[in-house]
Amino acid sequence: MRAWGVLGKIKKVFYIFRERDLVGECMIKKAIVLAAGKGSRLMPLTRAIPKEMIRVGLKPTIEHVIEVLKGGGIEEILVVVGRKKESIINHLGSGERLGVSIYYRVQEEPKGTAHAVLQGRGFIGSDDFVVMYGDNYFRPYQTMKDILAFYQSKKPDVTLVLHTVEDPKIFGIVKIDEKGNVLGIIEKPSFEEAKSYRIDDRYLNIAGLLIFKNTIFDYIERTRPGRNNELWLTDSVELMRRNGRRVLGYVFKGARYDIGTFESLIEADKLEQTLRERTP
Repeated sequence: MRAWGVLGKIKKVFYIFRERDLVGECMIKKAIVLAAGKGSRLMPLTRAIPKEMIRVGLKPTIEHVIEVLKGGGIEEILVVVGRKKESIINHLGSGERLGVSIYYRVQEEPKGTAHAVLQGRGFIGSDDFVVMYGDNYFRPYQTMKDILAFYQSKKPDVTLVLHTVEDPKIFGIVKIDEKGNVLGIIEKPSFEEAKSYRIDDRYLNIAGLLIFKNTIFDYIERTRPGRNNELWLTDSVELMRRNGRRVLGYVFKGARYDIGTFESLIEADKLEQTLRERTP
């Protein structure tokens, strides 16, 4: 009896430590990267090259995106591209060089971000997953571990990664309470429309990085077309929130640039050059 009692205690200790390991372990292994946009704000540069292939430092922006996802333990990535984006496929290839598996899906027509995510429904299956915009520059790469740990600990239906900005007019702006619950989302508002969202003369914008349960696909199919007759992912998230689904915001403390304007591209490149100079 004593031997079995000792064995039982050993098993109990093992399961306690195993449970701790599982809490810290990232269970999300799949991501969708959106890379089908036109890059109209970077014309005429984007007539010759997709904005996701514009270099920040020595790497195309989309390669930085892959490094962020890989930094959080993501192993399989679906890149949704538009027409004439062969250079993205040629550069990333199968992903073996970057230490991940990369697949592709073509969004034949620009029908919006939610429509682009919907292209990955078969790829995702029943899994939870990450969505990241292909024109995002995040540092440090390892921040993805903290974001996924937050998601794993809270288990919401959606996590919106948020970053502070001064001008709300070109972003999706979010209002949260002290517990991180999302109270409202507004897409590219005027200063007057965004007044109630302001925090210390700044705003929280969706930083092009979101985590979903696969139920998002059902809500995308229920989303009505918005501006330019396109399906917007923020509208699908807001529909989930209004239907009682749990949507949380995670305020990201590192550096993040939306490589959609020449100004942000220059700032991101300056940071990348600085980081390279500091790293032997």
